[in-house]
Amino acid sequence: TKTNEWAIERFNEENTDIQAISEVTPYNEIVKKTEVGFASGTLQDCVYGHNKWYKFNAYRGIYAPVDELIDSDPPDDFEDFFAQGVEGLRWEGTLYCLPDIIKPGPANLLFYNKTILNEKGIDEPDDTWTMLDLESAARAATDPDNGVFGFDCPWDSDLHRLACFTRAFGDPTLADKRGWPISEDGTQFRLLEPLVADTAQWFVNMLQDRVMPRGGDDVEGGNFQAGILAFEISAIGFPATYREAIGDRFEWGYMVQPPGPDGRRGTCMEGNQWMLNSKSEHIDAAWQVLKRLTDKDSNIYGATVGKIPARRSAYLDEALNAEIPTYAQFVPIMDEFLEPFPMVSNLRYNEVFQVYQQEIAFIVNGEMSWDEYAPTVYEKVQAVVDEARPKQALS
Repeated sequence: TKTNEWAIERFNEENTDIQAISEVTPYNEIVKKTEVGFASGTLQDCVYGHNKWYKFNAYRGIYAPVDELIDSDPPDDFEDFFAQGVEGLRWEGTLYCLPDIIKPGPANLLFYNKTILNEKGIDEPDDTWTMLDLESAARAATDPDNGVFGFDCPWDSDLHRLACFTRAFGDPTLADKRGWPISEDGTQFRLLEPLVADTAQWFVNMLQDRVMPRGGDDVEGGNFQAGILAFEISAIGFPATYREAIGDRFEWGYMVQPPGPDGRRGTCMEGNQWMLNSKSEHIDAAWQVLKRLTDKDSNIYGATVGKIPARRSAYLDEALNAEIPTYAQFVPIMDEFLEPFPMVSNLRYNEVFQVYQQEIAFIVNGEMSWDEYAPTVYEKVQAVVDEARPKQALS
């Protein structure tokens, strides 16, 4: 919101013939507001979104295609957006957005508590580590009698976070898609297939051994911020947030998430986008606003206040990397190894991930074992994947 207000204020200063009006909508209300607004004819001209529902709404005709606008009135250095990120946002060959945020994944930064590691005599991680080295160190750091856990990550939250881990355990080539939790054609949930199942059970084993906390172990404000977690894999935009939350209570550091045992990176193109309401009576003016919201200046400013950018120039910005040096380190990974969001062919991803989150919780919280309940998780998620696409028309 802070970045958007900054960009809109400058847009209005620069344009006397167009006035952009900003309206704040709680993030969790965007999906409903977009659908209801489009059906009722009250949707704003510029629309915000996320990979979870972007292609779904493009399919339903809510967003206007932008390829012709890019050709006739191009954004500031369009090639500055990560190419694989833009390609992953095409729906049936057509682009319906300008990227606002492009991440290497929603869980790609390894945070570590230096104080815990020093007390246990454990070396700090470096770029020679793999995910298995991380597990070994996490097990050595675990101290359940004193309420200290070794490792945590959001693998059970949704399939785009799960993908950041399952994909890391394959062969180090983009041709290996065994770690994709949703098949390439979007029709199969792969929870019970070898590589995805093996990775999930890797997490379950650490849960059973108390290396990873269960839901009942979580404390307000976050386990890592509270100083009871040795390692955590989370979002690349969190260093600024953690710096404020932790203060000087303990020493900590962060680095790019280690690759899998064979050197494969676990990525998932995920982020947010700005779209045009296809029913807007002000497409040309709204396009000018979209360009300002996503230009280089707005990207770089946003990154300095904790927002993840979508442009290479922002990821490489010298001032930003003086504060968070891992941004530049992610650029070659995003250029060479950025894999797509695990969209399902029926576009019902919002339903799919919620069923996964709800059902995998029985295993994560220890109510059911993997062998007992993983087939049920698969069946319930696959049932949603098998449904037909929703009707396109909104009424």
